[in-house]
Amino acid sequence: MTPGPRDRLQHTDSMSVGPSRLKPMSSTEPTQDTDTSRRGATVAVAGDWHANTSWAIRSLRHLHSLGVREVFQLGDFGIWPGQKGIDYLDALQETLDELGMRVVVTPGNHEDYQQISRLSAQNRDHHDIHADFEALGAVMWARERIALLPRGHRFTRSGWSFVSLGGAPSVDFEHRITGQSWWIEEMITDDDVATVVAGGPADVMLTHDSPEPWHGTDMVAKIVQTPLGRSAEVLAYAAEGRRRLDEAFQAVKPRVLAHGHFHVKDSKRIQIDGCDHQTLVVATKCDQMPDANLGILHLPEEQTEGHQSQVEWVPLPPVTTGVDRSQLGVWPEKPVWVWETEEFLRVFDEGRSAHWNQLIAEAADEPQGAWLGRMVEALEQSANARAREFMSSRAGGLLSDPPEDRRDH
Repeated sequence: MTPGPRDRLQHTDSMSVGPSRLKPMSSTEPTQDTDTSRRGATVAVAGDWHANTSWAIRSLRHLHSLGVREVFQLGDFGIWPGQKGIDYLDALQETLDELGMRVVVTPGNHEDYQQISRLSAQNRDHHDIHADFEALGAVMWARERIALLPRGHRFTRSGWSFVSLGGAPSVDFEHRITGQSWWIEEMITDDDVATVVAGGPADVMLTHDSPEPWHGTDMVAKIVQTPLGRSAEVLAYAAEGRRRLDEAFQAVKPRVLAHGHFHVKDSKRIQIDGCDHQTLVVATKCDQMPDANLGILHLPEEQTEGHQSQVEWVPLPPVTTGVDRSQLGVWPEKPVWVWETEEFLRVFDEGRSAHWNQLIAEAADEPQGAWLGRMVEALEQSANARAREFMSSRAGGLLSDPPEDRRDH
């Protein structure tokens, strides 16, 4: 029998399993970087990749062309079980070797935490291939150039202090299999929060989940506040994850927080009570959404008016001709309200839940949009039964009986 959210929450408060337990001191051990003066810096971040090999390699090659050597990936990276997970990591390692890059991962919820728990934290800062990077400290290594950050791990870049707090509740756990596609260690624990709080403030916070809606971006708040037929248990489970992250967030008081998980592009400056600066909160899209899966955080030397941190989105260039169509993203690169029926149909037939969730969020934001009729028409035509079931169960009344005038546009 699949455990319910109460079992999950009790487990995460009492068990000592998961990456944050492997080396309890690794999250607070100082790195070899003794430069504490904050300088201007640019840092590359990437949203969810979901073990999408072609997408990840395209992203790495494009960032490399812009001069990026180190990428901070924000979870649902692709630590997956079985041969698919092995092939994905091996392919990325080969590309990273070729480009002289490395990926530093803040794990998400869709990661194989049993696999992660078998990795020991190691400091490889003095290994030849890492010698030209700023120190990272004792972290877990999925491959020689793919680092996984323990919860609460701290390091610096150009004098800017960073803290990582991965993990998040899966709102689709009811449809997943424990130990195969869902892992109980995904939830941030109270101990994880205590570790982060004990470490004090940091300039940049890397997470997978978002803080509470009042501390997050507008688009994430709309998703959180639109239940879309989810059960009370699911909503309570997700809310507890955000509460724990928010507690750590308020203690860290970062100047920037970047996260994935919600698959939307957004940013907002928010004010934490008792804090003397605003925080830039950045939400990233996922793979196959080329306009905002990648971003550059510009961290200025001074945090004064006119010198605030900024996010610059890095659109992924379209695939050139001659590439197998299976490598193409299915999300049309234009606003959803101008899509034709055929474009919606392609997303339903070839896409997956990340894309369908995005359509639901767009529909909730504009429930009277004329384009909804074209979307419903495409859903009726789609040969993908899973897409129809997903949309009908999640979208509630948003898609039922659309007005006839919608279908005419």
